Amino acid sequence: MNDGLALRVTYAASRFIFFVLFSLLGVRRAVIRDNLARSFPALDAPALRRLRREFLRRQSELAAEVLIAPRIAVVELCERVTITNTEALAAASAPRPLILAGSHIGNFEWAQLRVSLELGPRLLALYKPMRDARAERWFHRMRSRFGAQLVPAKSVLAQLAQFRAAAAIGIIADQVPRSSPDRHWTEFLGQPTAFYMGPEILGRALKSQVLFVDLRRVARGRYELTLVPLSQRDERPSAGAITERYARELERAINADPAGWWWSHRRWKLPPPAVAASAGAT
Repeated sequence: MNDGLALRVTYAASRFIFFVLFSLLGVRRAVIRDNLARSFPALDAPALRRLRREFLRRQSELAAEVLIAPRIAVVELCERVTITNTEALAAASAPRPLILAGSHIGNFEWAQLRVSLELGPRLLALYKPMRDARAERWFHRMRSRFGAQLVPAKSVLAQLAQFRAAAAIGIIADQVPRSSPDRHWTEFLGQPTAFYMGPEILGRALKSQVLFVDLRRVARGRYELTLVPLSQRDERPSAGAITERYARELERAINADPAGWWWSHRRWKLPPPAVAASAGAT
């Protein structure tokens, strides 16, 4: 079975499974509804329902695409994920690696594989280890398929000396910074939101340029990746400036394609500082 046919079959199976889990059984229904309602208050109930259905359809597509990632052919992957400015990656070099700040928009797994085709073992992909050992092994094999070196995000600063040849460091930066003391608070999608400052901290420590990974879905199973500078190599921005630029780029990308972001995770778990301080005082 060729990759195109295998993907179509997997799309169909995945969509059925997602229909059962999310539409019939209501998995994470309240979280998705709450996130969409608070982020798009101008939308009426029918529009929010349409957006929720489109999000679930996209998520079923993402699941199908990830399932075939371990065996998708190189030519097929290059056709399905195009990089608009490969010259940005061509300029990547040690000892000041590019910091690639990605997000949970579109197929970020395919994006990482596509970038690793360009850089091979010179790409460090930071990740959060999974609790399930079997899933951890599966994702590790898939993500390192084209040579990328996987490093737990929490230990990267301690381990950087072992990766002196790294030309780029990739990190998904729209995580909730629950355990990190470094947080940047900003207005995001109309509400106070804490942002993880990992890309900015790495960029400052390595004197590296930080780029936003703008991954745009152009059709089912086809994406366009553009690297957008959030800083320049010799720039010395104020604390929080790069993270603020990341937040604005992410917000722009979400508004351009609302169904493409991960609405099923609890992005707004942390109370704003003023609310947390008030709660602590009572």
